[in-house]
Amino acid sequence: MNVGCARHCLSPQKKEFYLIGFRSPNRMEPSSGIHDDIFCNSLLFEQDGKQVFLFSADYLEFEESMAEDVKTLMLEKYGLERDCLLLAATHDHSSVVSYHKGWYTGKFDQDYYDFLIDTICQSYEECLANLRPATAKLGKKEILGYYGNRNHPGEKADNEVIVVKFFDEKGNAFAGLVNWAVHSTVISGDNTWMTGEWAGNVCRKLKASMGFYPAMIVGTAGDCSNRNERQGKDFAELERVSAGMAAEISAIDVTQEVTLDHIAVQTLFHTIHTKEFHLDAKAWVFSLGGLQLFAFPGELGSAFGIQIKKECPVQAIISGYTNGYYEYFLPATEYGLSFETENSPIPKGEPEKLIEKLIQVSHSID
Repeated sequence: MNVGCARHCLSPQKKEFYLIGFRSPNRMEPSSGIHDDIFCNSLLFEQDGKQVFLFSADYLEFEESMAEDVKTLMLEKYGLERDCLLLAATHDHSSVVSYHKGWYTGKFDQDYYDFLIDTICQSYEECLANLRPATAKLGKKEILGYYGNRNHPGEKADNEVIVVKFFDEKGNAFAGLVNWAVHSTVISGDNTWMTGEWAGNVCRKLKASMGFYPAMIVGTAGDCSNRNERQGKDFAELERVSAGMAAEISAIDVTQEVTLDHIAVQTLFHTIHTKEFHLDAKAWVFSLGGLQLFAFPGELGSAFGIQIKKECPVQAIISGYTNGYYEYFLPATEYGLSFETENSPIPKGEPEKLIEKLIQVSHSID
């Protein structure tokens, strides 16, 4: 399989911009500035003329309407199939709001939005330009002490971190991804500085040991954060936990060979309808051979991530916060125990139906 990669800075150029996340009152006021830059990391997979383009950004979320517009643009401009574009967010609550048309503060900036669209196109073109034959290896490890189940203090969530590296014909690792299931939120809502937060800072630190900036793919993090493990909510704590996680991830033994020999994609739909709420939810399963990528526009509970990976016939990589945002999808056993379920319009039991569909597709896609 051929693999291409790209990395671009997404920090706003204007001196005055606003933050997203937390719904804090200070989000109505201009940001204090840039503490550290935000980035996008892209991967392009190509086999026999079929492509999958993954664009991972240090954002809170993507709007579904925007994702659909970009899919149409990429199809018309490059011939990329609509189902083969993934806009994934690291769920950064201290990122810029300028690209988001529907955020309640109303701080949308058309100039920044146009810049983002142009950056997506540039990222794709750069990936296309450096496509090269690649082999893949993976490693994984359960990492404890930095995050866990935020609704059940002391209990684990999906603490397995997966690393996939792509190697060129000379055996050099040139790109890769890190798949973890945790909210990228260390800094509190009182913060007024833009930052790449936990995912962005871990990514930056991994460059030293990996030789490249990996795409940070956040999995089933609906009930997983460092809420109960953090020792502060400031930039000193962000430095501590990003350095610690980078060291843990760097120590993962990435030696398991993975066959990448075809691309197949299946989009599935799940309709949820009540008197008060209607949602035609989408999800995607991609098969690359020895890897399957599950993409969902929302926050799945960690138990679902564990289930998917257990029942997937090959190694599963789960990408939440992708191509939209559908709120929390948590197990029925969690309903009534946390604000995520108390405030969720998703009826109890519906998430299990979606997961069952994903697993069925996983077993039939090849």
